[in-house]
Amino acid sequence: MPQPEASSSSNNNNNNKPDLKELAKMLSDAYYNILQHSTLTPAQMINSLKQLAQYSSDLPTSWFTPQFLDTLIAFKSRFMLDGQLEGLASIITLFSSWLRRLNAVDDSRLKLVMDTLLELLLSTDNRYLAIQKDAWIGWVSLMGKSQDITLLEGMTKVLELYTLGHDDQRIHALSEALDAGVAHALAQTNALNDFEVESCRNLLHAHIQYCAKRADGPRAIMTAIEHVVDIRSQEKPQSRAEADLATLVNMAKDVVKDQPETLAINFTCLAVLAGVVRMLQFNQGKKTKKVLGLRQDAEKAFITQLDMAVDKVTSPEHVHDVAINQDMIAFFACRCIIQIPSELTLAMKNLSTLLKLLGASLLTSPYTFNNSDVIHRLQNKPEITKEMTQLVNQPLFKDIGRISRAMAKIIEILLLNEQSADVVQALLDRLVGFSYNVFFDWDQYIMDTADKSMTPDEAKNFKELENAVWTVFKSMTFAFTVILKAVAVDIPDGKGLIQVPHAAQDTISVYANFNFITEHLGEGAGRQAYQDTLTNAVAYLLHDDNQCELNRLLSLAFKEYAPSKFVHDDKPTVELLSMVKQSRLTFFTDLIEQVMTNVDDQVLENDILPVIYPVLKWKRIENKDLYESAHTAVITAFIAEKPVSRELAGVYAKILIDNFPEPMNLDQFRFGFNTLIQALCGLDDALAWLTVNQLILKIHSLNEEKDIPLRNEYTTALIDLLKPLSLGPFFPSILDEIRTLILAQETRVMQKATMKILFETVSGSGISDMRRTEAVGWFLELKRELHM
Repeated sequence: MPQPEASSSSNNNNNNKPDLKELAKMLSDAYYNILQHSTLTPAQMINSLKQLAQYSSDLPTSWFTPQFLDTLIAFKSRFMLDGQLEGLASIITLFSSWLRRLNAVDDSRLKLVMDTLLELLLSTDNRYLAIQKDAWIGWVSLMGKSQDITLLEGMTKVLELYTLGHDDQRIHALSEALDAGVAHALAQTNALNDFEVESCRNLLHAHIQYCAKRADGPRAIMTAIEHVVDIRSQEKPQSRAEADLATLVNMAKDVVKDQPETLAINFTCLAVLAGVVRMLQFNQGKKTKKVLGLRQDAEKAFITQLDMAVDKVTSPEHVHDVAINQDMIAFFACRCIIQIPSELTLAMKNLSTLLKLLGASLLTSPYTFNNSDVIHRLQNKPEITKEMTQLVNQPLFKDIGRISRAMAKIIEILLLNEQSADVVQALLDRLVGFSYNVFFDWDQYIMDTADKSMTPDEAKNFKELENAVWTVFKSMTFAFTVILKAVAVDIPDGKGLIQVPHAAQDTISVYANFNFITEHLGEGAGRQAYQDTLTNAVAYLLHDDNQCELNRLLSLAFKEYAPSKFVHDDKPTVELLSMVKQSRLTFFTDLIEQVMTNVDDQVLENDILPVIYPVLKWKRIENKDLYESAHTAVITAFIAEKPVSRELAGVYAKILIDNFPEPMNLDQFRFGFNTLIQALCGLDDALAWLTVNQLILKIHSLNEEKDIPLRNEYTTALIDLLKPLSLGPFFPSILDEIRTLILAQETRVMQKATMKILFETVSGSGISDMRRTEAVGWFLELKRELHM
């Protein structure tokens, strides 16, 4: 079993480690071996250094004597000449450990060690990459203790050198450590003051140049600056925090002041300002009047620079790189714009263009939804699973929630100020088209894989693939809901739906196409926003002025499922639908229930009912939700007193009768038939009684012994109809019919059981007050007649 094995492995590892006494002796011997190195062979020397480096953080600081440090410095020179990397790595680890723990900064060997580290850092020999990382960490760890200017200047030289000699291998190996080092240095240095700030500016400028050559550069430098602002905002006393934040805001504004020629540097400079803005929005320090003022200054500068960046990336000069640049704009906007006050954001001249770029990034970027390309190519193959997994782990994919919220914020600002409704409409049109593509592609994938037998490996891959796909689908539904909600809910009094002419229909179309996702996700986070958005869209279409739009939408939707007029096939079209297409139809049948009063009679009769009929007749329920929804929709037509109800009554009553006991159970049949008769009683008493007669005829047709249980169940359903019929002229007729049926029952047990049901009906609520006395008297007379 796995657990004992893991435990055994852990015990073995512990057994391999020396105990404290042995470890202390081993390190002590290694230490004195280094001091007496003249007696050692090269291999012994390397081994002793390796042992000390392995436990460098645990060595007493008193061991780092001038003699020991001088020995290490001497070894370093020899190892660099000989190319002895293992020994050199141990020495640099020991130097870094000493510098991290150094308290007294006037140590006579400090300058020698610093010179050693800098010499190594300024080497462009890639053999030293792993060692240079330790050297950089040691160098940076001194920041804030002493020699800050020297340290900042050294870091600047290193970054300038690495930028000049751009090397992908070096960037891959060191960039993360370099970014973290800059963040730590600017957060801890004592040079962030009016007299020494130039060194900080130079380091920041060097880091900008270094990051501008990397694809992840803007994200990296923004993260670094966020750390700096976060640390500085929590300094004590508050006056120092405010002074340092003011310096950082000015530095950030300075780097974007002069627009650089290259877009890459432009973006990296903007990332610095974005980092300051974002962390001032979320900083953990005190939000004093001064700090809030600095935040406002930074946000104003950010909006101005973002506006210029949008203008630049959409210019003819950069039109061929718009796909890459739009993702960068989306990154900045989604990180900052959500928290920026609307009045500042409204100052952007290119605000509607920004919305277009964010929409394009969300829908078309290879790092977000990529035009649903991977859904289109979906196959149960490991390479597709790998592609999907890589996609959901992309940094920009994880920003989808922020991108959609930024879009919603911009939509709200534009519509509240009655601007760019056409741009918003164009965006919603794209969402509808995108949702159709996803709907069709997923439907195709499900049909392709539905009946395929799978090997264990294929089954495993299928599960992993589906997990990744549903992560994408969940993100889609969330993002689309946030955007649609901005129009349908966030603008008061439905003005968003009024300004954007087809927004309500587009909302319903998107949710219909995504209903297979909504059904899968069920209740959970975001469900209320979905419900509010859909409710407002439907309510808008229920207005008298918009009923034509509602009926056009329903007509087109149901025509997609209409029976074929040209292919002579007895099987209805709806029987051929896949589960994904059935899910979309279920959405529309659910919608019919809510809007039946406003549905045009011709649309109901010609487009909707022909699609629903075959579902009502199902003998084997293919889709429980669709089946129940179809029945509810028809009953709603009776309740709404639609003209078609008169000719529909007989047909639907027969469907209900034929569908019991399979696939309907008794409770479903009783509820359906009772609701039908109740609706017809409000419409036409004669029609109601004519429909009840279908049930009576069915009961009389069951005259064989094997039919007795079924006949009794139908009789129970007939007794239910006393309640709706008690208001009309046919009440005595149904009483006579029930009396005849009970007197004809074969056994006393059956009669007693039926009389009990009859008593509960007559004495309970639902019987008309005018007929209650008559009903009770009739019941007592029947009881005497049965000698009960």
